[in-house]
Amino acid sequence: MATNNVVRLYTRNWKTLALLTLIGALLALGFSFAQTWRYSSTVRVLIIQTNATGLDPYTAIKSTERIAQNLSEIIYTSSFFNSVMAQGKVDASYFPQDEISKRKKWKDTIETVITPNTGVVSIIAYHPNRDQATELAVDVAQQLQEVVPNYFGYSVRVQIIDDPLPSRFFAKPDLTRNIPVGAVVGLLLGSVWVLGRPKRVE
Repeated sequence: MATNNVVRLYTRNWKTLALLTLIGALLALGFSFAQTWRYSSTVRVLIIQTNATGLDPYTAIKSTERIAQNLSEIIYTSSFFNSVMAQGKVDASYFPQDEISKRKKWKDTIETVITPNTGVVSIIAYHPNRDQATELAVDVAQQLQEVVPNYFGYSVRVQIIDDPLPSRFFAKPDLTRNIPVGAVVGLLLGSVWVLGRPKRVE
């Protein structure tokens, strides 16, 4: 019976629900256009442990994944950022001078994705200029190759296994994700309004 009442409420207020869903999608679209549009470029690296021969396969891969996670965190440190900028290939003026804002911008610029059960790490860089995005991804990968012995010794190596792959179109903001999320939020708010408003006596 309760289910029938809910269905009746949704049927009676479908125009309101549709309107709020549309408003949510449009707000998400407006929010997306208000952001800086950026290309992406991806470089994949492989984490190699030369001293893992005595370990069983499960322990070896879990150890490699742990190293990959640690390296992903190292990328976001200020010392790593300074080393990348010191190469002089990336326009450093893109990043704010204020330390807090600079770290936030850096974390929003570089993304790492670890492929489960492998030692493969995808380094994704975002920038309004496609060439700068590619340069950033390459510089981060090369810098990882240089610093990994400082943290894990020479038994761990980072090998670049893919050439940089820049996106053809803007990668951020992601309209294919933002618009559906906005529509769902609008629908949920509409549902709360429909279900929470005082019921008319039939």
